[in-house]
Parts: sequence; C-alpha cells; structure tokens
Amino acid sequence: MSRPHHRARWARCALALFALTVLAAPATAARKKKVKKKTPVSVCAHFDQIDRDADGVDLVVANRCEIKLSCAVSWTLTCAPDTAKANRIQRGSAFELDTGGSQTTLAAPAECGNDGWVIDDVSWSCHPEPARP
Repeated sequence: MSRPHHRARWARCALALFALTVLAAPATAARKKKVKKKTPVSVCAHFDQIDRDADGVDLVVANRCEIKLSCAVSWTLTCAPDTAKANRIQRGSAFELDTGGSQTTLAAPAECGNDGWVIDDVSWSCHPEPARP
C-alpha cells in the first residue's frame, strides 16, 4: 500500500521540479539578453597617422564606439634636428568625438621655417565623455 503513495509523491515532486525549470528558463534567458557587454574604448576608438609630405602629418582619431568620447593627441615638433640650433616644441589638441565621428589634427612644421623638421613622440588617448546632469 505504501508503494503507490510513494510513487504519487515522487511524481508530484518531479512535476514541480519540471514546472520550476520550464518557468525559470525564459526569465533567465531574458536576464541574459538584457546584460550587454561594453566594448572597451581601446577597441572601438581608432588612430591613424597620414604623412602630408612637406605640410606635416594628419593625426586622425575616429570614434566607432557607441558613446561620446573625450580625446586628445599630442606630439613633439623638432626644428633643425641633429644641429646645434635644434628646437623641440610640444604640441597637442583635445576634442570631443560624437559616435561615428572623427577628428583630424594637423601636426605642421610651419614654425621651423626652412629648417628641417621631425614630428615624433606622437600619442593619443580617448575615454568616455562624462555624463552631464
């Protein structure tokens, strides 16, 4: 007599566990869909350097992120390198980039006149633009 009672209790437990599993699965899947991985700025912001012959160098930063960025580029212009009158000048530019936007900054040797020049120590950085209230 006790066997049918045990079978019925086991069947109810199995049915309850099955119902919990089936009902909880869509909620878990929905929670997983809501969590969106953020792409690091270092992956979605891009930098390029394009020589312009005697005019200098274009420093290009592009925002392929899904957020607005605050960016900066910097470089050193050396006039008359490898001479006694070599002159090093630090330059830079800071700017905001909307999603999908790009900024071209010209690193120009105009200050060097007819002396030779070198642009080096080029660096760039971007970080998420802080939310404004």
